[in-house]
Amino acid sequence: MTAPSDIAPYSDNDVRRVLERLTENFEFIDAVGQFRLKYWYRLFKPFLRGRIQNTLKTKIKTIHSIKDFQIALEPTMTRVLQKTTEAFTVSGLENLNPNEAYLFLSNHRDIAMDPAFVNWALHNGGFDTARIAIGDNLVQKPFISDLMRLNKSFIVKRNVSGPREFLKTYSALSHYIRDSIHQNHSVWIAQREGRAKDGIDRTDPAILKMLAMAGKSKKEGFPQSINTLSIVPISISYEFDPCAPLKARELSITETTGSYTKCADEDVESITTGIMGWKGRVHVHFGSVIVDVPDMALNLAEYIDHKIILGQRIFDTGRLADTMLRNAEIPDGMTPDVRSRFKRLVRSTPSEYRSKLLEIYANPLRQFNLHQESINNLSDSGCRSE
Repeated sequence: MTAPSDIAPYSDNDVRRVLERLTENFEFIDAVGQFRLKYWYRLFKPFLRGRIQNTLKTKIKTIHSIKDFQIALEPTMTRVLQKTTEAFTVSGLENLNPNEAYLFLSNHRDIAMDPAFVNWALHNGGFDTARIAIGDNLVQKPFISDLMRLNKSFIVKRNVSGPREFLKTYSALSHYIRDSIHQNHSVWIAQREGRAKDGIDRTDPAILKMLAMAGKSKKEGFPQSINTLSIVPISISYEFDPCAPLKARELSITETTGSYTKCADEDVESITTGIMGWKGRVHVHFGSVIVDVPDMALNLAEYIDHKIILGQRIFDTGRLADTMLRNAEIPDGMTPDVRSRFKRLVRSTPSEYRSKLLEIYANPLRQFNLHQESINNLSDSGCRSE
């Protein structure tokens, strides 16, 4: 089943048309100017806008395919990593086959950087990059939609009304993901809708049920349908989460008032902060392909949670946060510069949001410890990895 044209990634045939459209979009040009030149662009925008537009028109002349576009982004990604990370490490990829396609089911901490880091790891590991599932709330601006779909993203429609429309939309999505895998295109999708803002990674069984929908027309049961997708759990770990103060504010307001209303362009702010903010060390762990899937989506979700949580890299920031929440003495051996940076982060966070900030950092460690304790009891789940 081919994805509808309004949600599918762009093809090579679309590249020239879309790039030419982008170079005529002043909102996109202004975004590039602010990204590269910061406040200088705002001061000299009337003079700089035309120069940036001409530079972009020159650069796109050599881009004729999606692969060309992604290669053209390499220097930008390299600069972002150099400016915002201390180190980027990868594990588990050596156990996968670059000639096969996988459904990468990942925890979700950052809107843009989670799939970006996964694809960066794949690209540098000799694999093709994956198609990326993103919510339609993130592509309200046409130029953002164009950029995402040029970068192999496909759109997941979230605001679906009525059971008939819901079934139609998610059945089409399920077929598209299955067809992508069978056509040897890997796919990245988050384990739940939205980020785990509290730092607790949980797979939504509804996501797994959606993935299995494509098998119904073939009279497949849940395990058989899921097994065709070659699901690989992915654990993404950040030493510092640039959006943690924003998440702490949202969680605190929600807890106090019972609700939280996003401001206009708040998702864009989170994307920008996540890309340009300091992340320290970042680790991506690729798990093994899941086989022998259980009959119930809930049981599979619990198993995936276990694999994702145990695949995390636990940093000193998590240990510091946990220690501070318990008012315990900070143990020896923690990296001094990480400790001082984290303490500055806590001090700069408004006092009413600090406990949530600490919980965001401490929860991955606490979840890791809980799952480590229960590791001997997992044989009852009915699933295993290759």
